[in-house]
Amino acid sequence: MGYLAKRKSEERERWLLIGLLMLLPLVTLLGTLGRSLDWQMDYLGEFKVQGALLGAVLCLWCLFKRHWYGAMLFLALAVLNLALVSSQYHLTERPSALPANAHTFKILYQDLKDADKQIDAVRSVLDSSDADVVLWTNVPVEIYRHLNDIKGAYTLQNQTLDKNGKMMLVMGRVPSTARGQIKGNAGIWVSRVVGTRKLTLVLTSLDPWAQDRYGDALEKVDRIAAFSRNRDEPVVLVGGFGAAGWSWLLSALENEGGLTPKGTVALTYPANLPVFLRRPTDHIYTHPGIEVSDLQTTADIGTKHLGLTATIKIAPEIREVEFYDLTPVIPEEELLQDPI
Repeated sequence: MGYLAKRKSEERERWLLIGLLMLLPLVTLLGTLGRSLDWQMDYLGEFKVQGALLGAVLCLWCLFKRHWYGAMLFLALAVLNLALVSSQYHLTERPSALPANAHTFKILYQDLKDADKQIDAVRSVLDSSDADVVLWTNVPVEIYRHLNDIKGAYTLQNQTLDKNGKMMLVMGRVPSTARGQIKGNAGIWVSRVVGTRKLTLVLTSLDPWAQDRYGDALEKVDRIAAFSRNRDEPVVLVGGFGAAGWSWLLSALENEGGLTPKGTVALTYPANLPVFLRRPTDHIYTHPGIEVSDLQTTADIGTKHLGLTATIKIAPEIREVEFYDLTPVIPEEELLQDPI
């Protein structure tokens, strides 16, 4: 390589390094500020895992090229992105803080968008599943038509009716105690008894990034938060939320509904890309006292969305103090007599 060609190569490498050093912090900043600002760019929070991986790769590249300052900056950005991810979700499975006799049940969540021709694949997922509750969003009409052949041992417990392929279904092995729909088609819910506890499972599906849909998504989130706040029993919320941990759109779920995102990071979309290019778009929120463990993605069924399986744990009801009904010392008829 001649002298001029070498200088040009070094110059291109230098400008590439400067551009990346400016771009990566900017994307990290935008994805984080979406948590507190009212704009439609908070979906960039979905790419924090990719930001951490990119920072680590660029750090190694700078070390190879002996760009020491660049290596330190990219390493700091990788650590920052991982810290932001872990601020909302566990990077690894954590030991349970609930007692050993905690009640457990399993759920299976799946976004069935574009699964019209995947009837056999959907059936195989259910046949091999040991989940107690199955929650589906964006169910195509073709899947609904063959539901009796697909559901197997599960019974349909709640649904929304939509001819445009956006139905939501809840199925279970054990009958639920109550069911209903949140106003504005924000979600559907079923109540279940697990051991000595009663809880409510809520299923929702948001499409906040489509044009003219952001305001609708805000209204849905507010209604879900109000519903969760007014329930007498704890709530488990499941659905597709996008950049859940860092989105201003979803802040009402925590601030008003008392819900928090639980479990490890699950990279579910797009399913046709390698793991390190997928984004965490599907999440589980719960009230305090409920844990989510064994969060895993399901097998690819030929659509862009992977499903989620998880174990829900809830502590048994414990009465530390037993209160007894008090009986009056003086009979009631004497208390009601006119004074002498």
